Amino acid sequence: MRNWPLILTCIIAFAAFAYGMSKMVSPEMYREIAPPALGYVFVPDDDTFINTNHYLEVGFIQLGAEAPARVTAWISRSHSGTSEPLEFESAYFRGEPTDKWFAVLPPLEDKGDRWFYYLTIETTEGREIDIWKSMNWFEKLFSGSKTDRQLFWVTYEGNVVREMPSGKAMLVTHIVLTIGSLFFMLHTLYLVLTILVQPVRIWFIKAYKALFWAWLTFLVGAIILGIPITAHTFGVGFMPWPTQGLFSLGDITDTKSTLLVIWWGVLLLCYLGTYRSASSDRVEPARLRRFSVWTIVAIFVTVLVFLIPHSQFMRE
Repeated sequence: MRNWPLILTCIIAFAAFAYGMSKMVSPEMYREIAPPALGYVFVPDDDTFINTNHYLEVGFIQLGAEAPARVTAWISRSHSGTSEPLEFESAYFRGEPTDKWFAVLPPLEDKGDRWFYYLTIETTEGREIDIWKSMNWFEKLFSGSKTDRQLFWVTYEGNVVREMPSGKAMLVTHIVLTIGSLFFMLHTLYLVLTILVQPVRIWFIKAYKALFWAWLTFLVGAIILGIPITAHTFGVGFMPWPTQGLFSLGDITDTKSTLLVIWWGVLLLCYLGTYRSASSDRVEPARLRRFSVWTIVAIFVTVLVFLIPHSQFMRE
């Protein structure tokens, strides 16, 4: 099959964008509906603006005699802090109770501050339900898979659009360039797969240029624009490892962005001489194939890194 590099690239692109869209349209949700037991639905939100009210809401589905009697959020300022109870209240409409219960977290005024919490539901049948945040693959990996749950959190952030000069344009450019680098990376993938079939210098030149533009757009979008955006959002400019200490990864988004820029930069520098030679003379096919293999490895690492949740932080 002569066009297998193109077909494989299209399959990978389709799968990647399908995964990304599924994460965008499917909110994190915690629910239990098992008649005749009381059903519940809780959809958490992990960020809000500073000095604003953040609502926690649980929706109930009464399928039998069992009803909610008490809902409590156990809140603390850190993972290891002492939890304090925050009681939910039933929401009323036209004087009648609804199936919604809510609580309001005390507002915080400093950027980057967080509330951590979990929920308990007590029912009229004497049953107690705990709701904790499920751990994703990244958190399980770094916790040694000793547990599959953790506290929910809410991060209080600054408003980039309001506070930062040309904030809206900067934020849009940051997002477009960071995502746009993936398009250059997919184009690079197609070219290096083609090199494995036909190791000729024209494909190598095109692949090297595509990789360079992937690196440059990510550098500008994620690092150069990311630093001031992070400063206005969280009150700190940048927190990549090891600026927070050798044993703290800081904000994993900053760390992974920095390491990717270094990773791609080293790859480009290692084959800069080959690129210069290929522009004016022939090069060994074996070296072109090695470039393809290392680029595929770099793309695989990049995919793994992009699967790490945005603005993930390590547990205190």
